[in-house]
Order: sequence, then structure tokens, then C-alpha cells
Amino acid sequence: MKTATTVTKLCRVLEQFQERQSFGITDLARRTELLPSDVHRILTSLRVFGFIEQDPETKKYRLGFSLLRLGLTALRRNQLCEKAHPVLEGLSHKVAAATQLAQLDGRELKVFLVDRVKGPSDLVFGDHLGGSARLHCTALGKTIIANLSPDMAISALEKAGLPRCTRHTIIDRSTLGQQFEEIRRLGYAVDREEYTNGLCCLASPLRNDAGTIVGAISTSMPARQFFEWDESRLGAHLNAAALCLSATLGSSRAVSMCVSNDY
Repeated sequence: MKTATTVTKLCRVLEQFQERQSFGITDLARRTELLPSDVHRILTSLRVFGFIEQDPETKKYRLGFSLLRLGLTALRRNQLCEKAHPVLEGLSHKVAAATQLAQLDGRELKVFLVDRVKGPSDLVFGDHLGGSARLHCTALGKTIIANLSPDMAISALEKAGLPRCTRHTIIDRSTLGQQFEEIRRLGYAVDREEYTNGLCCLASPLRNDAGTIVGAISTSMPARQFFEWDESRLGAHLNAAALCLSATLGSSRAVSMCVSNDY
């Protein structure tokens, strides 16, 4: 389907603000491969409607309040977020730790953090809401990637890369492949200080009515607290919560396996 050229250019400009807080026209033109004059016209139009603001001192552009309001409206009307929040709260209470919800952007093959509940330790999760989770070294990323088709998983990992975040980060593709097989067998993924020193996470995938992976839920806690748990028991809590949430999204497989209403 042929797309509107102006709209395509506008989207290319807006997408850049996922990576940085502010840009100048020249920098945006370089990153989007658009003419500076095109970028200037787009930003001027977006400013009229409040979707973009310009810093009076630096003259750089940043996302505006109208876009924030629109984004919050989309978040409130997001079915997954609406159904997941009570599950996150129940899981957080059960495991005495922070819990998170991530959603898969199938177009970009990225995993975004969209909701969280703080645990008793008031642990601050490493990424902010709207931030993308590393696919190879976070529990959220790994549990989603492991359950995608091999072609999609390879494409996503090639696009994201395998940077080392801590000394525990696995960057060998063969080792990751073996770990993905284990994730599919157990139903959950584990991050043992692979993304952040001193922090461990465990995550299970979410499926919709077509059985397609749409996101994941996780719990994160200090490494000391994590290693006090029996991992299989903690994994059972995550799997149960994920299955029951998937059941509310219409997954027939999850409905048949969800035997508890605790979440």
C-alpha cells in the first residue's frame, strides 16, 4: 500500500525522539536522511499543534505536551495495560518484589516497558516507562525473543546487537540459542545480573487470542533476595500470572491451563 509522503516524513522525524530528548534541525535531517528544509517545515507544523516544543535557549526541539496527552490517552485505552495492572499488583504482593509489563512492537521488533508496580524494597527498575528492554540480557526481552519464530528472533537480535552490559551478560549467539531452548521448556526467562549489577529478574510471555506473543510480565529484585528464592517456585508464580493474564486476552491455550484466579 502506498503511503502518504508527508506523513511518512513526519513519522520518521517523530521516531527519532525515542532515542534522545532533543534535536537540532541539522542533526534530525542527518538522522532521517531528509532535507533540512523538510525537517524545519515538519517541526514548525508540529509546534502549531503542541506536539513539538522548542527550547528558547538552545533552540533545540523536544516532544510537546499535546503528544504527552495523546500518549497517556493511548496508554489508558490500551487493553493489555488495563488488564495487566491488577495482575502486576497481585504478583508484586505475592513475591514481595517489583513487577513490570512489557509490550512487543512487532513492526520495530522492540520490547517496550509500559507499566510497573514497585515492590516493598522500593527498588527502582533500570528502564523508564516507554524505554526499550534489551533483548539478549533482560528477562523481559529474552522470554519474548525465545518465543518468536527463528527468523524474527534472528532479525530482532541482529538489529538490536549484543552489547555487554555487565560481566554476566551473555553475548555468544550459540549460548543464547541454548538458553532460548531452556526458556521455552520452562516457560520463563531469567536475568541473573546480566543487565544491571545487583539486580535479577524473571519473566514469562503473554499471548493473545491467536496465540501470538504480545508482551511479557516480570518481577525484579535485588540479587540477594532473588537467590534466597527457589527459582522454580518463583517461575511458577510468574507462569501462573502470565497464563491467567493471557486467558483474559482470549488465549485458548492459557484458558485451558489457567487453574487459579489468584491473579
